[in-house]
Amino acid sequence: MNLFGSNGFDVIKISNYLLVFFISSSILGSNSFIAYEQKFMNSDWQFIPDLPQAFNSSESKLSEVSLNFKGMQIEGLLASTDLSLTRFTEPKDVSLLANKKSYKAGYYFRSNYLYLISSYQKADQQSFECYTFNTITIGSCKDSDLQISSDNPLYSSLGNKIIQISGQSKTNGIGIQRYINDFWISSFSIEALSTDYNYSWLSSLEEITSPFLLNLTISGTRLGDALDSGFRRLPQRTEWSSHQLNIGINQKFYSIYNFNIFAEYDLVIIDFKKYLAYNKVPDFNFRFRAGIELYHENITLSFYGDAYLNNLIGFEPITFNQRTENYFDQPYGELGIKFKFIL
Repeated sequence: MNLFGSNGFDVIKISNYLLVFFISSSILGSNSFIAYEQKFMNSDWQFIPDLPQAFNSSESKLSEVSLNFKGMQIEGLLASTDLSLTRFTEPKDVSLLANKKSYKAGYYFRSNYLYLISSYQKADQQSFECYTFNTITIGSCKDSDLQISSDNPLYSSLGNKIIQISGQSKTNGIGIQRYINDFWISSFSIEALSTDYNYSWLSSLEEITSPFLLNLTISGTRLGDALDSGFRRLPQRTEWSSHQLNIGINQKFYSIYNFNIFAEYDLVIIDFKKYLAYNKVPDFNFRFRAGIELYHENITLSFYGDAYLNNLIGFEPITFNQRTENYFDQPYGELGIKFKFIL
C-alpha cells in the first residue's frame, strides 16, 4: 500500500531532512528523540482480558520522530496494524490491515505543552467471495446456498468476489499536557478530537430486483429480508463523524537503579454524529497501561501491557463501523515493547 498517495506528505523524508539540519546546527532540544514500538495480542494468552471470540491475534508497528527547537516541538509517526479475525459464518476471514500517519506540533511553556494533532488512517480493501446474509450464504465458496453473478460493467472490478469494502478516517484536534513531576503524578493531559469516517462498499447483490429471487425462501428465510438485514450491517456509505474528549494521567516511579515503573490512565468520552448504529454502542472507553522502563544514558527500553474496557473505540478509529460495532462493548488487551533514543 502507498500510505501517502501521489501527493502525500512523506514524514520520514521530511523528518530526516530536519534531523540533519538540527544536528548540523547543534540546536536540538532535550525533548528530541526517535522511537520504534511494537504491540502484540494473541487470544491464547491467559493473562490478558477475555477477548471477543473472533479475535485471534494482532501486531502493530510504530515509528516516531520528535524534534525540539527552543520549546517548539514537531513530531511525526507512522504505524501499521495487522489484526487477524475469523468468524463461524462467511466471510470467515475478516482480517484487517490498516496504516496510519500522524503529526503533532506544539510549544512548551511554564511546564505545559500545548499542541495540535492530525492523523490519517486507511484500511486495505477487503474482498469476499462469499457472504452470509442472516442464514443464507451467497457466493462461490463451497458452503454457499446460492450463487449469483452479474454482467453489469459497474461490478467488473469484483471479479469472482461479491463484496468489496474500503475505509479511511481523518482526525484533527488540540491538546495540552501539564508536567507535574511529583511522586504520584508525572503529567496530566486533556485532548479534544474530531474524526471523520469514510467507508464505501460495492456488491452486485444490490441490483437484485427480481420478485422471484427476492421471495425465494432458503432455510426458512426470505432472500429479500436476508439481504436487507445484511446490507444494514455493512459499513455506512455516507460520511459520519465523532467528537471525543481524552483525559490522561501518567505516573512514573523512579528507581535508584537503571529502571523506572510507570502507569498511564486514559479516559475517552466519545459522541458519534450522523452514525446509523445497528445496536447501541459505547460512548466511553478506558485504557490502563503499566510497565517498566530500562534506561542507560540516552537509550530507554520499555515493556508494558495495555487493558481496554471497550475494545479500541476512541483509540483506533478505522476499526469501528457497523460490521464491527458488536465487538466494542467487550474488553481488549495487548503487550508492547518500545525502544527510544534521545538525540
